[in-house]
Amino acid sequence: MMSMFGCSTDRAKELHTSAFDSLPTFRTVEPFSGVDHRGKPLLSSALRGHVWLGSFFFTRCETVCPALNTVQTGLQRSFGASVKFVSISSDPEFDTPSVMAEYATRYGARDGVWWFVNLPQDEMMRLASSSLGLIPPASPDMHSTRFVLVDTAMHVRGYYDSADTADMTKLRAALAGVAS
Repeated sequence: MMSMFGCSTDRAKELHTSAFDSLPTFRTVEPFSGVDHRGKPLLSSALRGHVWLGSFFFTRCETVCPALNTVQTGLQRSFGASVKFVSISSDPEFDTPSVMAEYATRYGARDGVWWFVNLPQDEMMRLASSSLGLIPPASPDMHSTRFVLVDTAMHVRGYYDSADTADMTKLRAALAGVAS
């Protein structure tokens, strides 16, 4: 009887494993702090306990950033009830809160769901390179088409290219696992 109970418990755990649970852990996001598009502080500690999707952008970008943020708008629509979104400016000198607020409105960023964040240049570079594991920027114009998926314990769990249909299918499956 005990072995049957043990088997049924193991089977129950298998049934509750989602695509998100099976993702590898790449690194831990180090603490950071910045100012969001509303002029309010955003501390990484406020993201602990939430699954979030990070990305880098700059408001003057006319190529990949608009495409990236259009994809993110759709992700926010689908998963905004269970996932947070953090878009970090790679041009902190220009992307002030008021500039980012206009940009956030253009993409339909919902308060408490999607933040556009300005960090000091050195902190942004550290976050992009060692903490989130993206290629270190060579200039303030650094941007990427990739999203970084971070779990509730601030571990990087995946990288997904917003311009790659297969990657976006994988990301949506992972996020669906969070939402369930």
